[in-house]
Amino acid sequence: MTPEAIRELARAGRPRSSEADAAILDATNDLFCELGYEGLSIEAVAAKAGVAKTTIYRRYPTKLDLVLAANHCMGKGMIPTPDTGSLRDDLVAIAQGYRRMLRETDVGRAIPMMMAAKAKNPELARAHEVFVQEKRDLTIGVIRRGIERGEMSRDTDPVLIADLITGAVFQRVFITGLPVSKSYIDALVDQILS
Repeated sequence: MTPEAIRELARAGRPRSSEADAAILDATNDLFCELGYEGLSIEAVAAKAGVAKTTIYRRYPTKLDLVLAANHCMGKGMIPTPDTGSLRDDLVAIAQGYRRMLRETDVGRAIPMMMAAKAKNPELARAHEVFVQEKRDLTIGVIRRGIERGEMSRDTDPVLIADLITGAVFQRVFITGLPVSKSYIDALVDQILS
């Protein structure tokens, strides 16, 4: 092996462990849901994940980077972006996915902690708003596609429609505690489309 190849290998270091990556993000999500942003520490994440603090810092230079990576991982693929050819069916699938995410995953546990943390940390608030907007854009894209197919009027505001759907589900899950049944979602979507 040439000296250049040896130096290149030394520079590359050991390959990252996907098990360590998953353990770090899982531990971060668990601790964030339990302790919030202020209570979360790299030391606690390292202990829970069974890794060294340096392993975390190599991947995530700041606590903010770590929390955002965990948040992204937690929310990945939770809300579908269907293309059934029917805006109604797509919106029903999105609303059902949103309900499932809020009720059956750690995302639902993390949202109250994130709301509290954003109020105290402007940097986290800005970063989370970008994250949320990326997710909203997927739903808005589904609605725009339905408008282009003529399923809604061209002057329909896709952002408003997205807010009406997710806002209604959020309200029931977090504020009123009322059921978010399939019949409720169907009626919600039908009312919006009418």
